[in-house]
Amino acid sequence: MSGLAVDLASDFADYGPMLSRQCREGGEAGLHDAYLIGRRALNGGYSVLDIVQAHHDGLLSLGASTPAEGARRIERAAAFLGECLAPFEMAVRGLHASNASLMTLNTELEAANSRLKAETAGRERIEETLRQAQKFQAVGRLAGGVAHHFNNLLTVILGNLDIVQRRDLDPAARHKRLAAATEAAMRGARVTRQLLTFSGRQHLKPDLFEPDARLPDLAALIAGSLGTEVSVEFAFPPGLWPVKLDASELELALLNLCINARDAMPAGGRLRVSAANRAIRDERLGIDGDYLAIEVADNGEGIAPDVLSKVFDPFFTTKDVGVGTGLGLSQVHGFVHQSGGAVDIESEVGRGTTVRLYLPALTDAETGTGTDEPALRGAMGTILVVEDDVDVAEVAVEILASCGFEVRLSYRAQGALDLLQRGEKVDLVFSDIAMPDGMSGIELAAEVKRRHPDLPVLLATGYSDALSDAEVLGFQIIAKPYRSNDLCNRIDALLGTAR
Repeated sequence: MSGLAVDLASDFADYGPMLSRQCREGGEAGLHDAYLIGRRALNGGYSVLDIVQAHHDGLLSLGASTPAEGARRIERAAAFLGECLAPFEMAVRGLHASNASLMTLNTELEAANSRLKAETAGRERIEETLRQAQKFQAVGRLAGGVAHHFNNLLTVILGNLDIVQRRDLDPAARHKRLAAATEAAMRGARVTRQLLTFSGRQHLKPDLFEPDARLPDLAALIAGSLGTEVSVEFAFPPGLWPVKLDASELELALLNLCINARDAMPAGGRLRVSAANRAIRDERLGIDGDYLAIEVADNGEGIAPDVLSKVFDPFFTTKDVGVGTGLGLSQVHGFVHQSGGAVDIESEVGRGTTVRLYLPALTDAETGTGTDEPALRGAMGTILVVEDDVDVAEVAVEILASCGFEVRLSYRAQGALDLLQRGEKVDLVFSDIAMPDGMSGIELAAEVKRRHPDLPVLLATGYSDALSDAEVLGFQIIAKPYRSNDLCNRIDALLGTAR
């Protein structure tokens, strides 16, 4: 037996008892145990041969009263070994997929290089080279900005969690450190949200937005966020056209613009936020039709012409280090364009800056609204959690259990279908979209809908290219990272609606 195998036997002393129990009893629970052993072994640096050696040692301790019982135990032992090796298989699949992607990318790069060499020297070749250089520069700035911000946030999170583990820490200090770690994690979620909004991949929740009723509330929020150094004026005439958009993203966009304006007036100044109905056709902006135009204008320092063209780039900022993230204006740009509108900016050094958001107005036929069904609190039931990441699954189970739900857990989509097929009582399926074994969360949801039409499904995702497919199919989605109250409220609402 190799040294690693000895270490594995020492680290996983429960392997033999778990294998013996699975051979006697069978069942999904034992296979989940095997899967967990495989994950731990993979993370610990052990090899497939080490797992096989440990399995062989475990088999030697098994016996059977009859040949039939022996055959059944061997069959179950084989299934147990298969689950232990599943994480290694998934890791190999990932390597194969990455290698295939790299080969495809290499082929594409070679083809692009051949085309570039074939082009005649001149203006077109120079422009193409310049565009590529700008693209790589933007990607490099984006990657560097992401790494910088998340390394800072992770330092705060890990540092505070290390401090919390000290035994001599009093409860008040422990609470303060946990709160700081939580706030840093939330800041990371906001950075991710802003990046997704800029890229047009943020999962927006558009709804009817009636400016006459909603903009005064936003005005109060803005005024309360800017302090007393800046004089703020709001001009929202009655009869503004309604629009369909994600109100929380509009709120964030206006706050970003107003905070930028405030920072551009360090000695104080005037800020004006206004809205108007505009019928506009502008080829430069690519818009034509009726729009709700929201304008944020200040009389601050202004922006130099050579900088103005870069202000919407992610992580580009003229503020001092630690003051701005460089994501505020990129969020504004991404949100407005994802909502079907356009952004325009004008600025003059020493005279101030004006930013205009053009948001497509709704026609009379599009403004009909229905009543939203209220979320019902306190709806209890049994939730089937389907999540391949063990750590995320553990958090989801703890959250749901703390909210009073019974919880069943499966690490695979097929395992969840098998559990339902056996007639387990389940009131709702909560599944991640990205799943291993060839069946995604969306495919699982579609199959659940086919077999159990009345069983609601909630899908979770941090980001997925298949998100639009889930929306088209009508599945409910919650974004990662989710908070405990958000998850339990969504499930309460779905269970209440289903009933």
